[in-house]
Amino acid sequence: MSLTDVSWGPRTGLRPDTPGAGPSSDTRPGAPLPGRPSTPAVRRQRPVRWVVGIVVAAALVTGTVSDLQVRSQLRQTRSSLRSAQDRLAATQSRLAMTLANLRSVETGLGTATDQRDALQVELRITAWELSGAETNLASTQTSLANANTGLSLKAAAIATLNTCLGGVETALNQISVGDQGGAVSSISAVAGSCQSIQGQGKGGPVFPFDFPDPDVIRVGSVYYGYATNSATGNVQMIRSTDLQQWTVLGDALSGLPPWARHGDTWAPGVIALGGTFVLYYTAFDTATKTQCISLAVAAGPQGPFVDRSTTPLVCQSDRGGSIDPSPYVDGRGTPYLTWKSEGWKGRPATIWAQRLSADGTALAGPGPTALLVPSQAWEAGVVEGPFMLPWSGRYYLFYSANDWRTADYAIGVAECQGPTGPCSKPLDHAVVGSDADMAGPGGATLFTDTQGGLWMAFHAWLPSAVDYPHNRLLFLRQVTFADRLPVVQPPS
Repeated sequence: MSLTDVSWGPRTGLRPDTPGAGPSSDTRPGAPLPGRPSTPAVRRQRPVRWVVGIVVAAALVTGTVSDLQVRSQLRQTRSSLRSAQDRLAATQSRLAMTLANLRSVETGLGTATDQRDALQVELRITAWELSGAETNLASTQTSLANANTGLSLKAAAIATLNTCLGGVETALNQISVGDQGGAVSSISAVAGSCQSIQGQGKGGPVFPFDFPDPDVIRVGSVYYGYATNSATGNVQMIRSTDLQQWTVLGDALSGLPPWARHGDTWAPGVIALGGTFVLYYTAFDTATKTQCISLAVAAGPQGPFVDRSTTPLVCQSDRGGSIDPSPYVDGRGTPYLTWKSEGWKGRPATIWAQRLSADGTALAGPGPTALLVPSQAWEAGVVEGPFMLPWSGRYYLFYSANDWRTADYAIGVAECQGPTGPCSKPLDHAVVGSDADMAGPGGATLFTDTQGGLWMAFHAWLPSAVDYPHNRLLFLRQVTFADRLPVVQPPS
C-alpha cells in the first residue's frame, strides 16, 4: 500500500472505516456527519493534505538527515582539527628539540673551532720550537767542530807561545849579563812567533813588542822604525821590507852624552839630510832636572847614531821642559824642527817650530814660533807629539792630545799656512781615536811607501790592556785626502 492510499482521521489518527472505530467526534464546521458519505468536495481535499504531509515529513527527514550529516562532518572536522593540533604540537615539540639540538651542535662546533684554533697555535709554536731546536742543533754541531779545530789551533798556539816566551826569557838573561847583541838576536829570532800569538789581523799591531812614540822612514825600498827606549837600548830600531814583518835591529843610540840620564830617552825622530841621518830625541837633563831635546848623527839609517853634544839642543826650562822632537823639510828643501813645551806655571802646553841649519845639527834663524795650544774640549788641555806634513803645497800639523795613559788619547790635525804657521784647526774632533782594534792612539808620524802612498805610523794600547804595565804597540794606517783634509783609512 502506498502513502497515497492512506487517510487519517481528524484527531484519532485511525481511519473511520477501521473496524471497531467509534463514531467520529469531529465537530469542525463542514465535517461530515457520522454515517453520511462524504461529498465529492471533501474527497477531493484529502489527497492535497497527504501530499503536504508527505512533503513536510520528507523535508523533516531530509533536514534531520542533513543535520546529522553536518553534525557528523562537524565532529569529523573537529576530530581532524584536534588531530592537526596534536600533529602541530608534536611538530612544534620536534622543532623545539631540533632547535635545542642545533644550539647544542653550534655550541659544540664553537668549542671545536676554539680547540682547532688553539691546536693550530700549538702546532705553529711547536713548529717554531722545532725550527729553533734544529738551528741550535746545527749551531751546536758547528761549535763542536770549531771546538775541535780550536783545540788543534790552541795546541799550535801553545807551542808558538813557548817559542816566544823562550826567546824573550833568553833575551832578558842576556841583557842581565850585558850581552846586548845576543839579546837583540834572541828577540829578532822570536819576533814572528810573538807576533802570530798577538794576532796582527787587518787592523791590529804590526810589531809584537812595546814600541811607543814611533817614527818610520823609508830609505829606498826598506822601512826603518825608531821608538822610545826599551830593554834593547836607548832608542829601539826595527826594519821591514813589506810593512808587515819587522826585524829587531837593536839600539840605534848606544851611547848618551854626559848631561843625559840613562833610561829616560824617548820619542825619537829621524831625517836624512845631505847623505847624513840625524836622530832627534828626548832626554832628561841632569843639570836642569827637566826634559830636553838632543840629536845624534849617523852615516846610515841603521846607525850607529852618535851624540857628541855637551848641552841639549832645545830645553825650555822656563816652560817645564821640551819633548817630542820631529824634523821635516819644507817645499824648498829647508829643514825645520817641531816639538812641544810642557805646560808650566800657568802657561799652556805649546807646539813650536824653528828652522834648522842645512845639516840639521843646529837651530837657525829667529827663535821658535808657537804653532798650537789646546783649545778644544776633546784635547783636555794637552797637545803634544807633533808631526808637520808638507803635502800638495799645503802644511798639515798632526798632533796628539788628552791623557796618554787612557783610551781618550787621540790624534788631531791642524792646517798651517807655512812651515812655521800660523796654524788653525779645521775640525772640532780627532782624526784618529779608539776603536775595536786599539785604544788611545798617539805619537803619529807619516811616510810614503814605494808606490807613493801615504801612511801613518802611531802607537796604541790594545782595548783590553790600557795603561802600564801593558805595551803601546805599533799600528799602521793609510792616509788619503778629501776636501783638502786628511782621512785616515780604516784597515782593509
